[in-house]
Amino acid sequence: MADIFDNAYLPDRTRRSDPLASPAHPSDTADLTGIAPALVVTAEHDLLRAEGTRYGERLRKAGALVDHHDVPGADHGYDQKDPETARKIYALIARHAREATSLETP
Repeated sequence: MADIFDNAYLPDRTRRSDPLASPAHPSDTADLTGIAPALVVTAEHDLLRAEGTRYGERLRKAGALVDHHDVPGADHGYDQKDPETARKIYALIARHAREATSLETP
């Protein structure tokens, strides 16, 4: 299924390493200094987990990683299969968004 989704997402294989298409692609070594603070959410059994973790580490080194949350026992698309977990993760994302846009210190 990964090939089907890759081809649907970006049919031109030569553009798949473009940072705008895949900011976590291993070939992307751009300096992330000054990038906005970020929350990274990965899923334990997701084929893309390693990329997300690697990107989180790059953000951490740039001083931009606010939090990295790995959803235990989950796979890609867990939010469509597990509404309870999805609500918890969406609440986490919302909390981070509120904190990032608040003038008050959390």
